Amino acid sequence: MKQFLLFAAAAVIAGAAMAQNEQIHVFRNDKTFNSYKGADVESITYSGGTDGYTKMILTDAANKTTTIDMSVVDSVVVRSTGLPEIHVTLTEHPELKDLPKGYSSELNDGIYYTKSTVHPATLYIDGNGMIDDLEEQTVEFRGRGNSTWNMAKTPYRFKMGSKKSIGGMKKAKTFALIANYIDCTLMRNTVALWVANYLGLPYSNHCVPVVVYLNGNYKGQYMMTEKIGIGGGSVDIDELKGMLFELDSNYDEDYRFTFNLNNYTTAQPYGSPLSNKQVLPVMVKDPDLTEITVDLGVSADEYFATWKSDFANMAKAVMSTPTSGSLKDYLDLESVVRYFIVNSVANNHEMKHPKSLYIHKDSLGGVYKFGPVWDFDWAFTYDGNEYASATVPLVSGNGDCGGYAFVKKLFQNEELRKLYKERWDEFVTTGYPEMLSYMENYATTIEPSAKENGLLWTGDSSRNTVSTFEFRKNFETLKAWIQQRVNYCNSHKNYGLFE
Repeated sequence: MKQFLLFAAAAVIAGAAMAQNEQIHVFRNDKTFNSYKGADVESITYSGGTDGYTKMILTDAANKTTTIDMSVVDSVVVRSTGLPEIHVTLTEHPELKDLPKGYSSELNDGIYYTKSTVHPATLYIDGNGMIDDLEEQTVEFRGRGNSTWNMAKTPYRFKMGSKKSIGGMKKAKTFALIANYIDCTLMRNTVALWVANYLGLPYSNHCVPVVVYLNGNYKGQYMMTEKIGIGGGSVDIDELKGMLFELDSNYDEDYRFTFNLNNYTTAQPYGSPLSNKQVLPVMVKDPDLTEITVDLGVSADEYFATWKSDFANMAKAVMSTPTSGSLKDYLDLESVVRYFIVNSVANNHEMKHPKSLYIHKDSLGGVYKFGPVWDFDWAFTYDGNEYASATVPLVSGNGDCGGYAFVKKLFQNEELRKLYKERWDEFVTTGYPEMLSYMENYATTIEPSAKENGLLWTGDSSRNTVSTFEFRKNFETLKAWIQQRVNYCNSHKNYGLFE
């Protein structure tokens, strides 16, 4: 029977074996952190002189000891659960510490590896008492992301052989592992997704904080979420009837076009990124046109042309309708309003380009709906550095392309402005307090893992980021920023959306 005397935590757990998922976290003031599974710890003892204990000694089942000076121990926290652990082993290259990028000097096989390169692997999840375990199975493992793929902390995606529900999310084959490398709170995406779900924005993603191990190597804390696309786990519409467009200046999908905001024409230029401030870059995110058009009995190019024309009609209506006119025949106004409340709370700087702006439609006979929301790396306190202002409009000038012009024209419409003000006031009154409560609970859940993550990823001076090790300080900064943001939007003539 294991005995634990946790004097440093002002708590005593004695005479009882630890539960299967018990976690022991030693919070320290010397830029170090210790975390253990209770089942792996045989004993915690103390040593010292006549004036009291000076050392804490932790011994594991293999009789390995860790000695910690009591002077650096702030507290010892025992929790009944820990973050789920995702363990991945690459079948062909179990020796690698990470996915290869470009030409790999480690492998020296003449293959150029990209984020789309599929690696056969096995994967299992230890739920650690937070979610159900997932038994080991064969998966396709690969990278993901645009700019994030080239960052030091690699984002991943895995695809299983059959649909499964993980962490309470809907059944799906594919899930994404978001690295949050430039997020010193590991919470920006999480908070934005909570707001989206609170507002009832259809097909909003969910998240589960996890720890990832690749070939036995600790990779840090990640956010597991649904892969955006048409399907039961994400945008649940009929792929033979509906469409999911992505407006993104990366402009890298097979079927893509630009919409000119001035003369309402479409074109299919190539090259990325674009630099035309008068166009929207539009791409077919899903479905795969080469696959579904076989069943539809038309060519992929013909089907694409039909949808391109349909999108252009909607975009033309947005740009040409008088401010007193209605856009109800083209847009689901509730989705537009809720989509931009989420992005405005976060002050998502991607909207100005735009990037990762998703719009979907159930069928050609319906109206366009905005969403799902996605990608809040460059949002909240970060805009190329970690101290972004909360008191600037969501869009105040075009980025790579015409995001500013499009958003501004949308919210000059009186009907949309009126509805936005109503929904914003409702959120500030009832949703905002609930959001703060959620944030506190989530912060408590991930704090130990965030400190461990910060020991591996210590900040990136080239991107002006800071380590997640100072998690509690970073979290308090985030809360203060959001309060400042809400106050600013409340008083701004355009609700903080545009200048």
